[in-house]
Order: sequence, then structure tokens, then C-alpha cells
Amino acid sequence: MRILSKVCMRKDVGLNGNLFGGNMLAWMDEAAYIYTKRIASNKTLLTLKFDEILFKRLVKEGDIVDFYCCSEKFGNTSVTFNIRALLGTIEIKEVFSTKATFVAVDDNGVKMPIEQREYFLKG
Repeated sequence: MRILSKVCMRKDVGLNGNLFGGNMLAWMDEAAYIYTKRIASNKTLLTLKFDEILFKRLVKEGDIVDFYCCSEKFGNTSVTFNIRALLGTIEIKEVFSTKATFVAVDDNGVKMPIEQREYFLKG
């Protein structure tokens, strides 16, 4: 499921005209958070980890990057899912793919059971 699209702008690139890796990581975290909020109803969901991220393609100014998430696996207090970034409109190229894990916490930062949004997952 496509979660987020970002356009690479001049402010996002370095001296060689390539997207800064840190900006890509921030976009990835934003897309992962949006997806997590759609599949879990907890008030506070935090990034726990991302698996290895291997950048496979350069992203240039003007490129549009689409983020896709799927295949969630719920634990007691966390959810893990796949996240991919794709580039291109005619020829689709993968920028990266990895797994993201988010954890549910209460107002004191203590882990708590994660609450699935069944209607979203089925629809």
C-alpha cells in the first residue's frame, strides 16, 4: 500500500545533486509512522528499529519517491512491517527496502499492548 510520496527538492540535495541519506531516512521514518498509526490505534507509537538499509539508487532533484508498507506482524507491544521506497514513473526502480518495528508506550514511556485496527487491515 502506498503511504507517502515525496518530491526531492533543491533543499534536500548535496553538492553533487543527490538526495542526502539523512533526508531519505527522515522520509522513511515519516512514512513508517503514518502506516503504524493507520494499523494501530495506540496514542503513542515510537520507532524501535529499522533493519539494514542499503541505498540502491541515487535520488536527484525533481525525482518523486513513493513509500510502500505491507506485511505487518503484530507482537504483544510492537508491530513489524516491510517498507520500500520506489522511484520512477515509467521504469520503477527500488531505492531501498527494509523492515520497520514500532512499539506502543504509555504516557510514561512504558511498553503497553498494541491495539490493532482490524477494519483497516481487512479493508
